[in-house]
Amino acid sequence: MRRPLGPLPRRRARGFVLITVLWVGLGLLMAVSSFMVLKRQDAMSGRAEMETSRAVEMARSGLNVALADLARPADEAAPRDGRPLTITMAEGQVTYRIQDESGKLDVNVAPIQLLRAALAALAEGTSADAFDTSNIADAIVARRERAGGPIRASELRRLLSELGLPRSGVDRALTILTTYNFDAEMNVTAAPRDLLAAIPGLGASGADDLIARRADGRPVPQLGSAGIWLSTRAGPVYSIEADAVLTSGLRAKVRAYVMTRGLSFRGGLMRYDIVGYEIVR
Repeated sequence: MRRPLGPLPRRRARGFVLITVLWVGLGLLMAVSSFMVLKRQDAMSGRAEMETSRAVEMARSGLNVALADLARPADEAAPRDGRPLTITMAEGQVTYRIQDESGKLDVNVAPIQLLRAALAALAEGTSADAFDTSNIADAIVARRERAGGPIRASELRRLLSELGLPRSGVDRALTILTTYNFDAEMNVTAAPRDLLAAIPGLGASGADDLIARRADGRPVPQLGSAGIWLSTRAGPVYSIEADAVLTSGLRAKVRAYVMTRGLSFRGGLMRYDIVGYEIVR
Protein backbone atom coordinates (compact mmCIF):
# COMPACT_ATOMS: atom_id res chain seq x y z
CA MET A 1 0.00 0.00 0.00
CA ARG A 2 1.35 3.36 -0.94
CA ARG A 3 2.39 5.64 1.96
CA PRO A 4 0.56 8.93 1.96
CA LEU A 5 2.62 12.04 1.39
CA GLY A 6 3.21 14.51 4.22
CA PRO A 7 1.30 17.70 4.60
CA LEU A 8 1.60 20.03 1.59
CA PRO A 9 2.87 23.10 3.53
CA ARG A 10 5.75 21.05 4.98
CA ARG A 11 6.78 19.87 1.50
CA ARG A 12 6.74 23.43 0.21
CA ALA A 13 8.85 24.58 3.16
CA ARG A 14 11.44 21.90 2.45
CA GLY A 15 11.58 22.90 -1.19
CA PHE A 16 12.03 26.53 -0.25
CA VAL A 17 14.85 25.65 2.15
CA LEU A 18 16.58 23.57 -0.55
CA ILE A 19 16.36 26.39 -3.08
CA THR A 20 17.61 28.89 -0.48
CA VAL A 21 20.57 26.66 0.35
CA LEU A 22 21.41 26.32 -3.34
CA TRP A 23 21.25 30.07 -3.89
CA VAL A 24 23.36 30.77 -0.81
CA GLY A 25 25.89 28.18 -1.96
CA LEU A 26 25.98 29.69 -5.42
CA GLY A 27 26.43 33.17 -3.93
CA LEU A 28 29.29 31.95 -1.74
CA LEU A 29 30.91 30.24 -4.71
CA MET A 30 30.70 33.44 -6.78
CA ALA A 31 32.06 35.51 -3.88
CA VAL A 32 35.00 33.12 -3.42
CA SER A 33 35.65 33.12 -7.18
CA SER A 34 35.58 36.94 -7.30
CA PHE A 35 37.89 37.09 -4.29
CA MET A 36 40.36 34.71 -5.95
CA VAL A 37 40.27 36.73 -9.20
CA LEU A 38 40.91 39.97 -7.32
CA LYS A 39 43.76 38.41 -5.39
CA ARG A 40 45.27 37.10 -8.60
CA GLN A 41 45.00 40.54 -10.20
CA ASP A 42 46.58 42.12 -7.13
CA ALA A 43 49.41 39.59 -7.27
CA MET A 44 49.98 40.23 -10.98
CA SER A 45 49.83 43.99 -10.44
CA GLY A 46 52.28 43.76 -7.55
CA ARG A 47 54.61 41.60 -9.60
CA ALA A 48 54.45 44.01 -12.56
CA GLU A 49 55.18 46.95 -10.23
CA MET A 50 58.11 45.09 -8.71
CA GLU A 51 59.45 44.21 -12.17
CA THR A 52 59.12 47.84 -13.26
CA SER A 53 61.00 48.98 -10.16
CA ARG A 54 63.75 46.45 -10.90
CA ALA A 55 64.03 47.70 -14.48
CA VAL A 56 64.22 51.32 -13.35
CA GLU A 57 66.89 50.49 -10.75
CA MET A 58 68.92 48.62 -13.38
CA ALA A 59 68.65 51.64 -15.70
CA ARG A 60 69.92 53.80 -12.83
CA SER A 61 72.84 51.41 -12.43
CA GLY A 62 73.65 51.98 -16.10
CA LEU A 63 73.43 55.72 -15.45
CA ASN A 64 75.97 55.38 -12.64
CA VAL A 65 78.31 53.47 -14.97
CA ALA A 66 78.01 56.29 -17.50
CA LEU A 67 78.72 58.90 -14.82
CA ALA A 68 81.86 56.99 -13.85
CA ASP A 69 82.79 56.94 -17.54
CA LEU A 70 82.55 60.72 -17.66
CA ALA A 71 85.26 60.91 -15.00
CA ARG A 72 87.78 59.19 -17.25
CA PRO A 73 90.13 61.06 -19.59
CA ALA A 74 88.64 61.66 -23.02
CA ASP A 75 90.99 59.18 -24.74
CA GLU A 76 89.94 56.40 -22.34
CA ALA A 77 86.24 57.20 -21.98
CA ALA A 78 83.28 55.99 -23.94
CA PRO A 79 82.36 58.02 -27.06
CA ARG A 80 80.38 61.13 -26.24
CA ASP A 81 78.52 61.50 -29.50
CA GLY A 82 75.51 59.32 -28.65
CA ARG A 83 76.91 55.97 -29.77
CA PRO A 84 75.47 53.12 -27.66
CA LEU A 85 77.42 50.94 -25.25
CA THR A 86 75.83 47.79 -23.81
CA ILE A 87 76.76 46.12 -20.54
CA THR A 88 75.40 42.82 -19.21
CA MET A 89 74.17 42.58 -15.64
CA ALA A 90 72.75 39.75 -13.55
CA GLU A 91 69.14 40.58 -14.39
CA GLY A 92 69.50 41.76 -17.99
CA GLN A 93 71.28 44.32 -20.14
CA VAL A 94 71.70 48.08 -20.03
CA THR A 95 72.53 50.23 -23.04
CA TYR A 96 73.72 53.73 -22.29
CA ARG A 97 74.55 56.71 -24.48
CA ILE A 98 76.55 59.79 -23.58
CA GLN A 99 75.86 62.84 -25.73
CA ASP A 100 77.91 66.01 -25.47
CA GLU A 101 75.27 68.75 -25.57
CA SER A 102 77.81 71.10 -27.15
CA GLY A 103 77.37 68.99 -30.28
CA LYS A 104 73.73 70.09 -30.58
CA LEU A 105 72.14 73.29 -31.80
CA ASP A 106 71.19 75.58 -28.90
CA VAL A 107 67.74 77.06 -29.59
CA ASN A 108 68.52 80.04 -27.35
CA VAL A 109 71.48 81.29 -29.41
CA ALA A 110 71.22 79.51 -32.78
CA PRO A 111 71.17 81.77 -35.88
CA ILE A 112 67.78 81.73 -37.58
CA GLN A 113 69.16 80.42 -40.90
CA LEU A 114 70.78 77.42 -39.21
CA LEU A 115 67.68 76.72 -37.13
CA ARG A 116 65.55 76.74 -40.28
CA ALA A 117 67.92 74.38 -42.08
CA ALA A 118 68.06 71.94 -39.15
CA LEU A 119 64.29 71.81 -38.70
CA ALA A 120 63.72 71.43 -42.44
CA ALA A 121 66.05 68.42 -42.52
CA LEU A 122 64.26 66.83 -39.57
CA ALA A 123 60.82 67.33 -41.10
CA GLU A 124 61.58 65.01 -44.01
CA GLY A 125 59.28 62.02 -43.84
CA THR A 126 56.74 63.79 -41.62
CA SER A 127 53.60 65.76 -42.37
CA ALA A 128 55.47 69.07 -41.96
CA ASP A 129 56.94 70.87 -44.96
CA ALA A 130 59.63 73.54 -45.40
CA PHE A 131 57.08 76.33 -44.93
CA ASP A 132 55.95 74.83 -41.61
CA THR A 133 59.48 74.37 -40.28
CA SER A 134 60.44 77.89 -41.32
CA ASN A 135 57.50 79.25 -39.32
CA ILE A 136 58.46 77.08 -36.34
CA ALA A 137 62.02 78.42 -36.44
CA ASP A 138 60.71 82.00 -36.58
CA ALA A 139 58.38 81.29 -33.64
CA ILE A 140 61.26 79.88 -31.57
CA VAL A 141 63.33 83.01 -32.17
CA ALA A 142 60.33 85.21 -31.35
CA ARG A 143 59.71 83.24 -28.14
CA ARG A 144 63.26 83.63 -26.87
CA GLU A 145 63.27 87.35 -27.64
CA ARG A 146 59.77 88.13 -26.38
CA ALA A 147 59.81 86.19 -23.11
CA GLY A 148 62.86 88.00 -21.79
CA GLY A 149 64.55 84.79 -20.75
CA PRO A 150 66.02 81.63 -22.27
CA ILE A 151 63.93 78.65 -23.25
CA ARG A 152 64.26 76.03 -20.53
CA ALA A 153 65.06 72.40 -21.21
CA SER A 154 61.85 71.32 -19.50
CA GLU A 155 59.68 73.30 -21.96
CA LEU A 156 61.47 72.53 -25.22
CA ARG A 157 59.42 69.41 -26.09
CA ARG A 158 56.13 71.12 -25.25
CA LEU A 159 57.12 74.22 -27.22
CA LEU A 160 57.92 72.22 -30.36
CA SER A 161 54.59 70.38 -30.10
CA GLU A 162 52.64 73.59 -29.58
CA LEU A 163 54.30 75.11 -32.64
CA GLY A 164 52.92 72.28 -34.78
CA LEU A 165 55.84 69.88 -35.21
CA PRO A 166 54.51 66.30 -35.40
CA ARG A 167 55.41 63.92 -32.58
CA SER A 168 57.87 61.98 -34.70
CA GLY A 169 59.46 65.27 -35.69
CA VAL A 170 59.67 66.38 -32.04
CA ASP A 171 61.46 63.17 -31.05
CA ARG A 172 63.97 63.65 -33.86
CA ALA A 173 64.35 67.36 -33.11
CA LEU A 174 65.41 66.63 -29.54
CA THR A 175 68.34 64.60 -30.85
CA ILE A 176 69.86 67.73 -32.40
CA LEU A 177 68.36 70.64 -30.43
CA THR A 178 69.29 71.62 -26.90
CA THR A 179 69.28 74.43 -24.37
CA TYR A 180 72.60 73.33 -22.83
CA ASN A 181 75.17 74.29 -25.46
CA PHE A 182 75.33 78.00 -24.52
CA ASP A 183 77.12 78.75 -27.82
CA ALA A 184 76.16 79.30 -31.45
CA GLU A 185 78.92 76.90 -32.57
CA MET A 186 78.65 73.11 -32.29
CA ASN A 187 81.28 70.58 -31.31
CA VAL A 188 82.16 68.78 -34.54
CA THR A 189 83.43 65.73 -32.64
CA ALA A 190 80.01 65.15 -31.03
CA ALA A 191 77.41 66.59 -33.42
CA PRO A 192 74.79 64.07 -34.70
CA ARG A 193 74.79 63.23 -38.39
CA ASP A 194 71.37 64.83 -39.00
CA LEU A 195 72.65 68.14 -37.68
CA LEU A 196 75.94 67.98 -39.58
CA ALA A 197 74.08 67.25 -42.81
CA ALA A 198 71.90 70.35 -42.30
CA ILE A 199 74.86 72.72 -41.97
CA PRO A 200 75.26 74.92 -45.08
CA GLY A 201 78.45 74.04 -46.96
CA LEU A 202 78.71 70.54 -45.50
CA GLY A 203 75.73 68.45 -46.62
CA ALA A 204 75.12 64.73 -46.35
CA SER A 205 78.41 63.59 -47.92
CA GLY A 206 80.47 65.88 -45.70
CA ALA A 207 78.55 64.68 -42.66
CA ASP A 208 79.20 61.03 -43.56
CA ASP A 209 82.92 61.76 -43.96
CA LEU A 210 83.08 63.44 -40.53
CA ILE A 211 81.22 60.53 -38.89
CA ALA A 212 83.61 58.02 -40.49
CA ARG A 213 86.65 60.01 -39.37
CA ARG A 214 85.23 60.22 -35.85
CA ALA A 215 84.76 56.45 -35.69
CA ASP A 216 88.30 55.81 -36.96
CA GLY A 217 89.92 58.44 -34.74
CA ARG A 218 91.15 60.48 -37.70
CA PRO A 219 91.53 64.27 -37.41
CA VAL A 220 88.90 66.72 -38.59
CA PRO A 221 89.65 68.03 -42.10
CA GLN A 222 89.38 71.59 -43.35
CA LEU A 223 85.70 72.47 -43.26
CA GLY A 224 85.60 75.51 -45.53
CA SER A 225 82.55 77.74 -45.11
CA ALA A 226 80.92 75.19 -42.78
CA GLY A 227 83.71 75.81 -40.28
CA ILE A 228 82.06 79.02 -39.02
CA TRP A 229 79.35 76.89 -37.39
CA LEU A 230 81.66 74.25 -35.89
CA SER A 231 84.32 74.04 -33.19
CA THR A 232 86.05 71.39 -31.08
CA ARG A 233 84.90 72.80 -27.74
CA ALA A 234 83.49 70.06 -25.49
CA GLY A 235 81.00 70.25 -22.63
CA PRO A 236 80.20 71.41 -20.10
CA VAL A 237 76.81 69.59 -20.18
CA TYR A 238 76.28 65.99 -21.19
CA SER A 239 73.04 64.06 -21.59
CA ILE A 240 72.97 60.40 -20.59
CA GLU A 241 70.31 57.88 -21.55
CA ALA A 242 70.32 54.44 -19.92
CA ASP A 243 67.92 51.84 -21.36
CA ALA A 244 67.51 48.67 -19.27
CA VAL A 245 65.99 45.39 -20.49
CA LEU A 246 65.26 42.66 -17.94
CA THR A 247 65.50 38.98 -18.87
CA SER A 248 61.69 39.00 -18.70
CA GLY A 249 61.61 41.58 -21.51
CA LEU A 250 60.44 44.51 -19.39
CA ARG A 251 62.18 47.81 -20.23
CA ALA A 252 62.84 51.09 -18.46
CA LYS A 253 64.76 54.19 -19.53
CA VAL A 254 66.19 57.07 -17.54
CA ARG A 255 67.68 60.30 -18.83
CA ALA A 256 69.92 62.74 -16.99
CA TYR A 257 71.68 66.01 -17.82
CA VAL A 258 75.07 66.38 -16.17
CA MET A 259 77.17 69.52 -15.87
CA THR A 260 80.87 69.03 -15.25
CA ARG A 261 82.72 71.30 -12.85
CA GLY A 262 86.32 70.41 -13.64
CA LEU A 263 88.73 68.11 -11.82
CA SER A 264 88.67 67.52 -8.09
CA PHE A 265 91.81 67.64 -5.98
CA ARG A 266 91.47 64.00 -4.92
CA GLY A 267 92.16 61.35 -7.51
CA GLY A 268 91.83 63.72 -10.47
CA LEU A 269 88.21 62.69 -11.06
CA MET A 270 85.68 64.84 -12.86
CA ARG A 271 83.15 66.55 -10.62
CA TYR A 272 79.65 67.09 -11.88
CA ASP A 273 76.16 68.25 -10.99
CA ILE A 274 72.98 66.54 -12.21
CA VAL A 275 70.91 69.43 -13.56
CA GLY A 276 68.04 67.34 -14.90
CA TYR A 277 66.67 63.82 -14.42
CA GLU A 278 63.60 61.94 -15.64
CA ILE A 279 62.27 58.40 -15.96
CA VAL A 280 61.27 58.16 -19.60
CA ARG A 281 59.33 54.91 -19.30
